[in-house]
Amino acid sequence: MSVKLLYFAWVRERIGRTEEVVDLPDAVRTVGDLVGWLAGRGEEYAHAFDNPKVVRAAIDRTHVRPDAAIAGAREIAFFPPMIGSNEAVAMTIRLQREDFDAAAEAATIARGRTDIGAVVTFAGICRDHEGGEGVTALTLEHYPGMAEEEIARHVAEAEKRWPLLGVTVIHRYGRLVPGDNIVLVVTASAHREAAFSAAEFLMDYLKTRAPFWKQEERQQGKAWIDAKQSDDAAAGRWDRPRKRDAAK
Repeated sequence: MSVKLLYFAWVRERIGRTEEVVDLPDAVRTVGDLVGWLAGRGEEYAHAFDNPKVVRAAIDRTHVRPDAAIAGAREIAFFPPMIGSNEAVAMTIRLQREDFDAAAEAATIARGRTDIGAVVTFAGICRDHEGGEGVTALTLEHYPGMAEEEIARHVAEAEKRWPLLGVTVIHRYGRLVPGDNIVLVVTASAHREAAFSAAEFLMDYLKTRAPFWKQEERQQGKAWIDAKQSDDAAAGRWDRPRKRDAAK
């Protein structure tokens, strides 16, 4: 398997390069395996990965744990913890055309975490009607780059408001038909109130402020969907200052 590796901050300085393409042996199947293999490549790599617990990894721009499989990865990045980050919070944001498995994503966020006591999952699904009229398909358009950054900004806001231990947001784009999954929000915390509130906060934001646009297909033709006042009102309730929720 050939894969591109990226290095940032002091990981880059210790190794002495920004990126490289390597051919991996078959035995290297997870991020943890890769770290161990890299540490054996020479003195510079051994110095960079002498304490794997303080090195973070991302596969194709998504944070991953050491047990994450690397099969099919296009690029894998290694870097120190981000300044001001809560190292206990696992955050995943993905925008994709392909479908997702809500149950699998919920299981992933809690796997190996005995500190998590509540996982809330919300999945938005394309329905076959709107306003009493039939809908045959829905096309979602987004602003690449900006969409990911905006979602990440609001996930960070949710982390400030509630004691979260994990967040996953997956949003599909392209043409969808009734019954197809559209969006998934998974929040994890030690207690249910924080997980429920954070999931509701993120969905209210995604409905009103994320850079996505919807076009419905009906028997009469296609039409872009206007913003709803009810959705704006639901999102607006989060604008007033809030203290970090006490977990219950």
